[in-house]
Amino acid sequence: LVESTRLGHPVISPDGTSVAFVQTRYSIEEKRQFSQLVVQALGDHLQIDSPAMVVDFFKDARPNPPSSASATPESEDAASKHRLEPSQPVWLSSEELGFVATDAKTHQSTVYSVHNTGKHWSKPRAVFTAPVPISSVQYNAVSNTLVFIASVYNGTTTLDETAELDVADQERDDTAQVFDELWVRHWDSFVMPKLPQIHAVQLRSHSSNTKPKHKPKNIIKDSDVDGRLEAADSFVISPNGQHVVFVAKRPGRDYAWRTTSYVYVADIDGSSASPINDNGRGASSSPVFSSDGSRIAYVQMASPTYEADRNQIHIYSVGDKTTIDVAVNWDRSPSDLLWADDNTLLAAYNEYGRNKLAKIDIASGTVTPVVEEHSVGSMQHVPHSNELLISYSALDSPTDLYKVSIDNGNIKRVTQLNPQLGSSVFLSAPEDVVFEGAEGSSIHGFLLRPPNFDASQTYPLAYVIHGGPQGSFTDAWSTRWNLNIFAAAGF
Repeated sequence: LVESTRLGHPVISPDGTSVAFVQTRYSIEEKRQFSQLVVQALGDHLQIDSPAMVVDFFKDARPNPPSSASATPESEDAASKHRLEPSQPVWLSSEELGFVATDAKTHQSTVYSVHNTGKHWSKPRAVFTAPVPISSVQYNAVSNTLVFIASVYNGTTTLDETAELDVADQERDDTAQVFDELWVRHWDSFVMPKLPQIHAVQLRSHSSNTKPKHKPKNIIKDSDVDGRLEAADSFVISPNGQHVVFVAKRPGRDYAWRTTSYVYVADIDGSSASPINDNGRGASSSPVFSSDGSRIAYVQMASPTYEADRNQIHIYSVGDKTTIDVAVNWDRSPSDLLWADDNTLLAAYNEYGRNKLAKIDIASGTVTPVVEEHSVGSMQHVPHSNELLISYSALDSPTDLYKVSIDNGNIKRVTQLNPQLGSSVFLSAPEDVVFEGAEGSSIHGFLLRPPNFDASQTYPLAYVIHGGPQGSFTDAWSTRWNLNIFAAAGF
C-alpha cells in the first residue's frame, strides 16, 4: 500500500478530449517519491489497459549549459541534468499544457508549458517563474491570465520582497515566533506570519510567446484595512476572466473563536474585493460561478461558533446583489457544488458513510441522487457533454477517475492506477452494520473481515472510532486511515 500509485488533481482540456493529472508513487527501495505527468484520452471507447501518455521532463542543471547545436552525447550525461518534479497541471489551450515545478533548493516555482505536436509532447519551456512556492494554479483563456496562491508577509508589495524575507528568516539562529494576539495554533500547526493570498499575472497573447506582460499582482491584499485577508479556500475565476471568487475569514479580535468566513469577489486587477454574504453567519465554502458568470452558488453554515453545522445552499445574483436559498428542506449537508445547467446544481454530500452525488432543481429544491455508492471526490464537467469526470474510491478500491452521466448516473472507468492491488493485496469489502448506541441512538458503521474469514472461528475486534460531527469514516480509500490494514492483520 505504501508503494501504491496516488492520483493528483485532474484537469480536463478545453475541448474535453483529454485529462491531465500528476500521479505519485513512493519507492521503498530508493526511499523517495516519484511524480509523473500523465495525459490520457477521454474518448467514448476507453481502453483502461492501454498505456496513457506519461510525460517525463528533465532540465540541464549546469550553470552554463551548452546550446543544442554544440551539445555532444558526452555533455548530455545524466549527472548534468535533473528531473523536473511536475505538479499542478493547467491547460493553456487544448494543445498546450502547463505544469508547475518547484526547486527544492531555491524554493522558486516555475510554470512550464509543453505543446502537443500530434506525435509527441515538446520539451518544456518556462512560462513564468515566481521567487516563492505557488499553488492552486489556474488559467483563464479569455483574459489570458494565470492566477495562483502564494504565501506572503503582510506589508510586502511584491513576491521578491517575500523571497528576501524568507532568506533572512532561514539565516536566523532560532525559530521562535512572537504572538501578540489569538489565533496561535490551528490543529497541529502554529499560525505562521505568512498569509496565503491570491495573485494574478497576465501572459502575452501569442501562444508562442506566453511570457508574462507584467509582474504578478496580489489581488486581495488591499481588500482589508490591514491587509491580513487570507484565502482560506480554493478560488474560481469568472468565465470572462475579470473576477475571482474565494473564501476568507475577516481579521479581528474574534478570529480564533468564530468560524465565520465570507465569499469574496475580487477584481482580477486587484482594484477591489468585497464579500457577497456579509451576514455574520458560519463558515462558507465551495463558491462557483454559473456558466455566464451572472450567479454564484455557495454553501454556508448558520452558526458562527460551530464547525459542524449543516451546510445550506445559497445563490447570489451578481447583477442585483440578491441571494436565494436552495433546497432548504433537504436534511443533508452538501459540500462541493457544480452547475449542471442554468436550472440545476450538482452537490456532493455525505450519507450513511458514502460520499454521494445529487442534482438539485434550483426552483423546486427537488433532490435527485446521481451516484449513491462508495465515495465521490473531485468533480468536473466534461466540455461538450452531459457527463462529469469524478475521482471515485471505496474502502477496498483506490482512487481512480471515472466518467458519470448526469442524466442517469451510469459510470465508466477512465483510469486503473493500481491493477496490482487486487491480486497481490487482500482488500476486504465493507459491510454495513447498525447497532444501538448511547440513549438508544442508532449507530451506523462498517465491518471489514480478515482474509480467509471462517464464521466458525473467533477473531479479535478492532473498534476504530472516527465519527462526526466534523468528519467520519466513509466508504472511501485513504492512505492515512486505511482500515484494511487492520483486516489484513487478522482483526
